[in-house]
Amino acid sequence: MNIIIIGIQGSGKGTQAALLHKKYGWPHINLGKLLRDHIIRKTELGLVVKEYIDKGRLVPDDLVIKLIKPVLDAADSGFILDGFPRNLAQERFLLDNYRIDGVVLLDLDDETAVKRISARRHCSVCHTDYNLLINPPKVENTCDLCGGKVVMRDDDHEEAIRMRLNKFHLKTKKVIELFQERGLAIPIQADQPVEVVHQKILDQLNL
Repeated sequence: MNIIIIGIQGSGKGTQAALLHKKYGWPHINLGKLLRDHIIRKTELGLVVKEYIDKGRLVPDDLVIKLIKPVLDAADSGFILDGFPRNLAQERFLLDNYRIDGVVLLDLDDETAVKRISARRHCSVCHTDYNLLINPPKVENTCDLCGGKVVMRDDDHEEAIRMRLNKFHLKTKKVIELFQERGLAIPIQADQPVEVVHQKILDQLNL
């Protein structure tokens, strides 16, 4: 199946995508990770992407599509999209070129999202992720795996979180409306236990 998961940060998109990937093997395609991978590997496209990001500018849609299209084309058995599409141009590219079986809308209020995101931590050495609410390190501020210092990312402070949430609402409102018009949207309340949300996704997708 070709599935898209949409929701504000903290709604559990990555967690639910990982569960679907583990169960069915469909690749989890996260746009942010894809961009970072190209930057780290210093590919031709990655170097161009880095220029935009370093200047604080949005990566143009045509460049984003050049990056993601080969990955989508290679996913013969299906895919799980996370972080794409972010606007109408990207959405139309998807709908014009790929079959979309369902769009899971993980619905979470902003206050709960802020609480979840501000609890995120990661190891400054090996980059293992933690969350003080659900999987804190066994020893405070110390990574379970390597003993490195566990810290908060700069963009996980409340002011930065709220700015990102506002941008999400502004950009994706029309995207969600179009998916709803096409009868593809599957709303799921995300303020429930992970396993409950997962089962509801399976039920709604008839999996």
